[in-house]
Amino acid sequence: MELRFTVNGVDACRIEVWEDKVPNLAATLREKLPMKSTLQHGKLIGDMVFFTLPVVAAWENMYRTEEVGRMRREETGEATGAVCFYSPRQQFCIVYGDDTADEPLRISYIGEVVKGSLEMRLVGLETWLRQGAIVELAVA
Repeated sequence: MELRFTVNGVDACRIEVWEDKVPNLAATLREKLPMKSTLQHGKLIGDMVFFTLPVVAAWENMYRTEEVGRMRREETGEATGAVCFYSPRQQFCIVYGDDTADEPLRISYIGEVVKGSLEMRLVGLETWLRQGAIVELAVA
């Protein structure tokens, strides 16, 4: 399933959510999207932006954050583009850079950015300096 991610009304990227690996979350997103939220920066856990959604979903395709970064580097050369969902806090996370946390935090690895990686780097840097942009996630 392809999602459109906009920041303050401007398209930032397209995200592929792997329906074969996270079928329950994908179905929930398809049913509830579009949704708006407030964008935050996750500098303490790497080059990542995240936002909270009113979605409750069980763990699927679960890894530790350090494993996701390592797998992305092996597959693509960098961690950039990983998309995850942190179920306990209902946070949708997008890695925009290559600095990821080496910590044992469990997370659902749900997809990847398929278009707009450069735009997401800019969004990430802007969010690091000024959080609070309004984001919308919708089925493309």
